[in-house]
Amino acid sequence: MCDQCNGMSRKEVQERTDGWIKKYGRAVVFVEPGPRTQSYGYTVGLTKAGHPEFLVRGLDFKDTCQMLNGFADSVLVGHERFGQGHTSRWKDGRLLFFSVLSGRLDAIVRDAFDRYSGRTRVLEINFVGNDPDSQCPMEILNAWRN
Repeated sequence: MCDQCNGMSRKEVQERTDGWIKKYGRAVVFVEPGPRTQSYGYTVGLTKAGHPEFLVRGLDFKDTCQMLNGFADSVLVGHERFGQGHTSRWKDGRLLFFSVLSGRLDAIVRDAFDRYSGRTRVLEINFVGNDPDSQCPMEILNAWRN
């Protein structure tokens, strides 16, 4: 259940997020699934480092944190940069495709948007195919739009 649902005030949640960003350079926010929505998670803090925040949908809490913390470490520690069209592999071998998220960022990545407003940029991490051997032709990856 979410922290505010468990009784924390919005200010307490923001203070805790501040602490994680100060200690780790980012925080991970996990949004539980609703009756008609899937779970998702996103980073907060990468904007401060000049990089888009990451977002992933449909994973459980543990995998969401593992993925987002891993990519955030690649940015903050490894000085890697990710953008539209980049690809990677998930731990099970599935292909990941990064795409720029547009639209109502304030409704999707609220904690990041509250902190950085118009400077907030988000890269969504998408799974391409359901098995590790799936391939996606480059012309499809290049044409993928949000």
